[in-house]
Amino acid sequence: MAIEDGVTEEKVAFLHKNDKLELQPQNPTRKGGLRTMPFIFVNESFERMASSGLLPNMILYLINGYHLEAASGSVILSLWNAASNTMAIFGAFLSDSYLGRFRVIAL
Repeated sequence: MAIEDGVTEEKVAFLHKNDKLELQPQNPTRKGGLRTMPFIFVNESFERMASSGLLPNMILYLINGYHLEAASGSVILSLWNAASNTMAIFGAFLSDSYLGRFRVIAL
């Protein structure tokens, strides 16, 4: 920690591609953390509400449009729901490991 004119400046370590460890000053006006949590909760709530609202329409479409039995339609919807929840984990792994946040948003 360096002290200049009574202001403390914290240093954050970054490991670059050439495996050199450099210290860079931390931005005091950093965004994120608890400040963004309400937005994440609201976004997830609306996503769950939309998904739950889609299920009755999908079962009616499978029964009336595709002439499936209710049990078969329920199995298909359960598999769809499980796949959509599992693919979020796979997508997060791809985003964090390979693609980056901006490319994933662009997709």
